Amino acid sequence: MMPGDIIWQSRLPGGVCLCIEKVTIENSAYNPATWTTADEPVYRILHPTEGVIEDPSYYYMTLEEEEIYYRRRLVYELKKAGRLVPDWLQQEVDDESRRSNQ
Repeated sequence: MMPGDIIWQSRLPGGVCLCIEKVTIENSAYNPATWTTADEPVYRILHPTEGVIEDPSYYYMTLEEEEIYYRRRLVYELKKAGRLVPDWLQQEVDDESRRSNQ
């Protein structure tokens, strides 16, 4: 993720955010003890309701990654409920799976 990228927050409250910058533990606005090396990289994010925050990158994905995830999730939920998966949706998920395995 690069500064200026529009990204998806995949934790509550969720939603579209703006990546402001990547921060290191040393230049964090918070106490360095707040973060561990497992949290790196940490990003400074602008969220519509949370404002400017710092969060570990594992809470964020690109909008493209989010769209792929939710298409796969929709197929899963439809099958779990015993509903038919539209051919176009199954085809998109299959095509994406082939692209990601190459």
